[in-house]
Amino acid sequence: MPDLALRGIPADLHRELKSAARRNHRSLNGEILARLAASVRPGPVDPEALLERIGRRHQAIGPVDLGEASLRRMRDEGRRRWAYDD
Repeated sequence: MPDLALRGIPADLHRELKSAARRNHRSLNGEILARLAASVRPGPVDPEALLERIGRRHQAIGPVDLGEASLRRMRDEGRRRWAYDD
């Protein structure tokens, strides 16, 4: 199997790839190989299976209120959560 060396990877991209590898229970090399393979060999999409997955996620999440008042409240809560203490 041929080897390939990557040079000049930005630090933030390296961190993101390592984080994704942990989430996907892969090595960094495995994560990069999986992403490369998916980008050059996309598999066919089964629309029925995709709709079923979307439906299951929707049921698990439940209704989401995206009205103006709700969005403002979420925005303000997020600002408070990430505000730095002086």
